[in-house]
Amino acid sequence: MKKTTLFCLIFLFLLATVQAAESRETLTLDASGCRAMRIDCGAGYLKVQGKEGLQRIEVTAMLRVKGIGMGELAEFRKENVILKLEKTGSEAVLLAKIDEKFFLDKLFGGREARIDLDVSLPRSMNLSVEDGSGNVTINSLGGSLDLNDGSGDAMLDEIAGPVKIVDGSGDLRLANVKGAVEIEDGSGGLDLSDIAGHVEIEDGSGDIELKNAGGDVVVDDGSGEIDLRGVRGSVRIDDGSGNIVIDGVEKDVTIEDAGSGEVDIRNVRGRVRK
Repeated sequence: MKKTTLFCLIFLFLLATVQAAESRETLTLDASGCRAMRIDCGAGYLKVQGKEGLQRIEVTAMLRVKGIGMGELAEFRKENVILKLEKTGSEAVLLAKIDEKFFLDKLFGGREARIDLDVSLPRSMNLSVEDGSGNVTINSLGGSLDLNDGSGDAMLDEIAGPVKIVDGSGDLRLANVKGAVEIEDGSGGLDLSDIAGHVEIEDGSGDIELKNAGGDVVVDDGSGEIDLRGVRGSVRIDDGSGNIVIDGVEKDVTIEDAGSGEVDIRNVRGRVRK
């Protein structure tokens, strides 16, 4: 009998930890007078889409909480969630956060929570993002982008620029940027293509691949392979470890420190210093 009771208690505990409650909210804001948008979000994915001719900002937020039932969700939302979209001067601000005390409590309660965000905004706006964890996707942005990403993969495409990224961990893919790009990366692979302006990368670990850069390229790399192809400016590299491949550079190539690994340099019109 005692074993049966214990089994039932364990079963109920496991059931409580796997069940999930979720709710969807829609937020809108008139974008007239707004030149920029700032997003401050925590756990959950973020998808941002710039749209030509759109006159307002539209946000769909999905709150997902593991370990509680639907009957508890409203109280959880009230006590733990900050979700608001408002205008501050010429800037639109989206806050989507879960109270930090919840993440401390969840260690003992078996609960998890996140807010998944789908955002549409006028294409011409500048965008800055402070993201905690979760994948980030940003497409069709006609202004600048400033992204501070904690963890999770990021896929960015069709950005006018300039683009500035501080990335903690996770792979980063960046394509079709009309302006300059500056990246400070902790760990994870970097895949860049079709960048019209100059590129500056400070990388901790992970492979770097860059195809078709319109300006100068500067790389300060800790570890991981470097593959640069089709650079219309100059190239400067300071590398800790990993192979280096450079193919197709219009101006000079300077290898300040190759570290450990093989170096293969081809099709350079300027001078090669190493």
